[in-house]
Amino acid sequence: MENQKQPGKKGRKKIIVIAFVVLCAALVVCIVLLLQKTKPKELDRGFVDESNKDTVMEDMGEKVAEGMFECKMTTSWVFEDGKSESPNAYVANVENNLHTIYFDVYDKETEELLYSSPMLPVGTELTNIKLEKELQKGEYDAVVRYTLVDEDNEEVSTVGFDITISVNN
Repeated sequence: MENQKQPGKKGRKKIIVIAFVVLCAALVVCIVLLLQKTKPKELDRGFVDESNKDTVMEDMGEKVAEGMFECKMTTSWVFEDGKSESPNAYVANVENNLHTIYFDVYDKETEELLYSSPMLPVGTELTNIKLEKELQKGEYDAVVRYTLVDEDNEEVSTVGFDITISVNN
């Protein structure tokens, strides 16, 4: 009877040893994978020297220019009353810009749309702005959200600026 128990114990020992080896191997694999994930990626960098500086600067200028937008506007719009045009509200899409723009004006507190502009091609400006929503006497914090569009009128990017709207009467 004793002989029958011995092979069982040896079999269990083999299973325990195999399980231990498998666990150790799994732990090693996990550690290797974690170390590879945290290893910083090497950047593809070049060097700027006299032979390529003009080309590099030109490439950088084109990338920056594509995403840049020069804003020319007044940031405090005054209205005599809620129905009148503002004598000082002014927005321009200056000649330095690359894209047509349009803009929307929102009440900052309620996020209600107060005005939507027409498309402004590069080199044009908009004055005598009249809000589409009649506001009561008071001062309002607002946001002008510009949208830049390409030649197919597809959105390129947006940017917002805070303004103050004052209604005198």
